[in-house]
Amino acid sequence: MSKLLTDEVRAALGSTVTYAAPEPLGRASIRYFALAIGADPQRWRDEAPPTLICETAQLTGRAVPDPNSYLGHVWELPLPVPCAMFRGGNDYQFHRPARFDDVIETTWTLTDATERQDRAGGSLLFVTAEAAYTANGGLLATNTETMIFRPLGAARPESDAPDDAAEAEAAHDPAANAVPATPQLDDGVPDAAAPDAREAVPRAAVRPGRALRPLRRRIALADMVAYGAATWDWHRLHYDEAHARRLGAPAPVVDGQMLGALLAECVLRDAGAGGRLVRLAYRNRAPVYAGETVVCSGTIATSDDAGFSVDLSVSVGDRVVVAPAFAQLAWTSG
Repeated sequence: MSKLLTDEVRAALGSTVTYAAPEPLGRASIRYFALAIGADPQRWRDEAPPTLICETAQLTGRAVPDPNSYLGHVWELPLPVPCAMFRGGNDYQFHRPARFDDVIETTWTLTDATERQDRAGGSLLFVTAEAAYTANGGLLATNTETMIFRPLGAARPESDAPDDAAEAEAAHDPAANAVPATPQLDDGVPDAAAPDAREAVPRAAVRPGRALRPLRRRIALADMVAYGAATWDWHRLHYDEAHARRLGAPAPVVDGQMLGALLAECVLRDAGAGGRLVRLAYRNRAPVYAGETVVCSGTIATSDDAGFSVDLSVSVGDRVVVAPAFAQLAWTSG
């Protein structure tokens, strides 16, 4: 078993990098992202869907993509062998909604690294980083992200990490100059046309034990390309089948952060009347591949005068791909 957590990697802990976006977030970026995740673009105009700023590479201001065609932030860790990176999960905390006119500054800090073994005895390096997003001197959101590094010769996104640290989807995303495809339910009806898709239940109906309406979406390759373009994230893993196979995947892999965006949409479209999302945390257990249908499910866990929480998961058939996950909402109206 190769040792991934070297003294050189430990020395990198505490590193920070700050990006100042070269322009305001913009209404067009907000509208495109809403379309890419199947949200109602009329709802999101002045304010962005909550997870957008945690997902978009627009904020780095980088003009030259890396060798994987990625424009977002990447930690250039001094790993002893070439590795593939997989997203393990995210914990977002939202302090105020991001607006179209916000010029956002992002500061990333590398905070922790732990080496573990997969079921076959291979090495996995779990790395934690934290991002803070600010605008006009105020904090918009924070993002605690887990990344999983596996030596390239053993890179198998099919997921064979131990259950307490199951590996996720492999890094970043695809596509520029793409036209967003209309999200589809299993029956081929566009998600936005579902009878109650835009009608959140009233506060009085938000009670512990109540199940949310499941959000079902088949994620075709065109949807992945649309999402990648909406987030300025053109990583080849999410559209280049040959590249995905070199990393051990049978097909292009859905960006794990897209699943977080769908979880937020599931909560807000069902139980978001009078509520504002203040936290969303989720762990990626297994990858989702192009053409698969995901089902986002949730149950109200707690409710009080301050707000309510929802236990969440994402599945593909009998395969659970995201769990555990939860959302916390604060009441904004009576």
